[in-house]
Amino acid sequence: MMHDIDRRDLLLGLGSLGLAGAPRGAAAQPAPRRGGTLTIGFEDDTKTLDPTYSIQFSERQVLYLIYNTLVAIEPDFSLKPELAKSWQIENDGRRYVFQLQEGVKFHDGTAFDAAAVKFNIDRRLDPAVASPQRNALLPVIDDVEVLGPLSVAVNLKAPHPGLLSDFADRAGCMVSPAAANRFGPDLGRNPVGTGAFAFRNWTQGTSITLERNPDYWERDRILLDRVIFRTIPNTTIGMQRLIVGEVDFVAGLAPDSLRQLEGKENVATEKSRIGRWYSLQYQVDKPPFNNARLRQAIAHAIDRDRINQITMEGQAVIANGPTPAGLWWSSTGATVYGHDPERARALLAEAGIAPGTALTLTTPSTPLYRRINQLIAEQLGAVGLQVTLAPVAASEYYARVVSRAINFTPTNWTQRADPDGLFYILFHSRGFANTTGYSNPEVDALLDAGRRTLDRAERQRIYAAVETHVSRDIPYISLYYAAEFAGFNRKLSGFVWMPDNIPRFRYAGKAA
Repeated sequence: MMHDIDRRDLLLGLGSLGLAGAPRGAAAQPAPRRGGTLTIGFEDDTKTLDPTYSIQFSERQVLYLIYNTLVAIEPDFSLKPELAKSWQIENDGRRYVFQLQEGVKFHDGTAFDAAAVKFNIDRRLDPAVASPQRNALLPVIDDVEVLGPLSVAVNLKAPHPGLLSDFADRAGCMVSPAAANRFGPDLGRNPVGTGAFAFRNWTQGTSITLERNPDYWERDRILLDRVIFRTIPNTTIGMQRLIVGEVDFVAGLAPDSLRQLEGKENVATEKSRIGRWYSLQYQVDKPPFNNARLRQAIAHAIDRDRINQITMEGQAVIANGPTPAGLWWSSTGATVYGHDPERARALLAEAGIAPGTALTLTTPSTPLYRRINQLIAEQLGAVGLQVTLAPVAASEYYARVVSRAINFTPTNWTQRADPDGLFYILFHSRGFANTTGYSNPEVDALLDAGRRTLDRAERQRIYAAVETHVSRDIPYISLYYAAEFAGFNRKLSGFVWMPDNIPRFRYAGKAA
């Protein structure tokens, strides 16, 4: 079974979303020239540039320039070759044999080969390395065999249909073994990959600078001389810097933000293809949110339509679970918690929650999260809960969620090219991103079964059942799939929105 089968399946799944061949609209730009600097304004919570340890969203824009992945995704969520130029699935899905690109070198001049692939996967599996990806890969991968200089086999403990999409994400980013051995734990500040741009410097909280890799294996496709990621405190300031030309690109713009860019002849905008899934999460394994009636009450107290109108000008799509319509694993079996304050009050009474009970809602310091939380506090107050908003720096927010220092908070996730990529990490009791403490043996069994079969119809049934369980148990209260935009210099072309909401700049360029 070759990679083009995966591409066809995913293309069918995303066609109904209008992603295959979607027009760029306002993004049509004049022909770029070779050379120049692209400056990207981003809300920087970067902790490491070693993909083995990366968990922060902002890091991934940088990682995909420094590193190549074994497999890549297209804007329609199909899979395509990258460092692996082809693959064969053998032994009933338990063995993946990859043939690698020829002539690829790391930025330090060492060769990329099968031994490097084995080193990277083994490194993630090593308990001493303590990669956050280990919990996802260890139940899946048995061992890695070097079959030849450019041929490597990954043997699995059981079939795992999500392996290719895993290798299109951070687990597939290949670091230089020589650099990893040289820098050890400091590789995150001295990253060495095979990517189109090589790391030059990083001033924490200010900027990250990358320069064109002159020896890149697809060097003729690379136009820019350098890419600078410049820290912005928020998108409002980012848009101001975009207007005056200090940055060329700012993402994460809500619909109401676009008014600031109206009439600016040097600026264009473009909407992302699939909005991030926004929700509220809490720790369901400890008081007070281990009380299912309280969770249901909060879900009924929230007016998602009003939140959509105020924060997204009504352009978001209301969500009842993590999966939007149109993907092959989408389902319609999720429990819907409509806005019903009377029902919310009754559930609070059933839960033994007295009027005036205090809750703390942690508020990351971004304009959208602040607006969402202000509305949540108002709506929960209307049913008798007293909500205190607790600000936290955006740069510290997710690390504190992972350490479970934060309980009740809004969050967002992007889609993955395979349902296992999001469902397992969030909802399996052993999922490495399970920060809610959610544990349901039936869900664990379903998610394990979803990893054992290659039958897509059976997997669709499995993930529909998972969504039904999760929506009933509500470790997350779904809000919406956001309407998200990027603003950029009209001279910029060639950036690509991916369904994971991470724009890719590898082949970007700027007109004169």
